[in-house]
Amino acid sequence: MKKETKALLRDLQGRIAKQYEADPADVTAGKQFSITGPQGEKLLGAVQAQSPFLQKINMPLVTDIQGEKVFAGIQQTITGRRKQGRYRQTLDPDGAEYYCVETDSGIIIPWQRLDTWARMGNKMAQLYAAYVQQQIALDQCMIAWRGISVADNTDTTANPLLEDVNKGFMQWMRENKAENIMEEGATAGEISIFGANADFANLDDLAYDLKQGLGDAHRERTDLIFMVGADLVAKEASIVSKDKGLVPTERGALKQYDLMSTFGGLPAVILPNFPARGAVITTYNNLSIYTQDASMRRAVKDDDDLKGVIDSYLRREAYVVEDESLFVGIEFDNVVLPGDTPAP
Repeated sequence: MKKETKALLRDLQGRIAKQYEADPADVTAGKQFSITGPQGEKLLGAVQAQSPFLQKINMPLVTDIQGEKVFAGIQQTITGRRKQGRYRQTLDPDGAEYYCVETDSGIIIPWQRLDTWARMGNKMAQLYAAYVQQQIALDQCMIAWRGISVADNTDTTANPLLEDVNKGFMQWMRENKAENIMEEGATAGEISIFGANADFANLDDLAYDLKQGLGDAHRERTDLIFMVGADLVAKEASIVSKDKGLVPTERGALKQYDLMSTFGGLPAVILPNFPARGAVITTYNNLSIYTQDASMRRAVKDDDDLKGVIDSYLRREAYVVEDESLFVGIEFDNVVLPGDTPAP
């Protein structure tokens, strides 16, 4: 690391110490420091700002490792009448509890990259923060949809999509309301989409059918979102283009999803790290990532052996669906599209 870069790194560590009210000497020495309360909210907010999806869902700090859901919804009304006395209802939680598991994000930033950033002077701190926080945010988006289990020792070779880091939203539903996750259509273990003989001729049909699986109190909500995978939208666009004989400019609009913005009467969104063949109907407010307040630890250490700076962020997290009756989806690994090669 160049002398100028080292000076900017020390300045960066000083800023981090001030922002999170940590001991500057400990931060400069690369020691781990705790983040709690308002400082924890600052860090969560900084990570959340790196992803439009994370900005729309709930990311609260919680006190306990395990407990009742923070924003738990329940499919029940509270308005009525009693001939004698007052009408009252209690919205009791459904019993599913969250559990925050240890989650460790660590990234090595090579000296060479830091030297490059240092040429931009005071912008180095901004580039550094964005580089680290963006990757944390992308990982959270991936775990949200791909997470299946919690391994004592995670293995990115066997689970490159972070399937063993934590249980995501889909896994929450599999364990707490499996009937809301469609596993198959006419053929066992398969959900066929597109074509005359498919379970669903198009995404409009799929979205409409999924919507019927929502709880009675939720089907006519105006904040419902159809979260859909990029492969499904691309296939739909290709079919529409061929069927309608669209000219190049119209095909360009399709590729930009100008004509693919709604399905089944619901606004459609393609999310980062969402399964390419996935489909979910819910609301943003129904999804949460909890972080246990007392669990947050951070360190920024210059490491000679690795020829870089190690930025580590340790905490306990839980991915939670607040109201299971407000979430329906499909098993994306079971989706079959026209042209797929049959398994041997």
